[in-house]
Amino acid sequence: MPAVQYDYDTLAEKARSALKEAFPESAIETEEGYLGRVHVRIVSPAFNGRSEREKQHMVWEVLEAEMGEAAQAVTLVLAYGMDELP
Repeated sequence: MPAVQYDYDTLAEKARSALKEAFPESAIETEEGYLGRVHVRIVSPAFNGRSEREKQHMVWEVLEAEMGEAAQAVTLVLAYGMDELP
């Protein structure tokens, strides 16, 4: 079964837009992964003091709600609170 090729530009914009709406005070970056998959890095005060599990749940809840099945193109999420920055 061949791997699916994704339209990175379209999906990355959808992911950034959804996350920016949910976490307006955040800094969000995306990078292209294998065959157009989306890797997300987000830094937000909403994640301060939260466990990695909580941060991941918060981000994935937004991505799945806003992107539907297209969220499967997101293959990496790195979420940080402002309190984790040097």
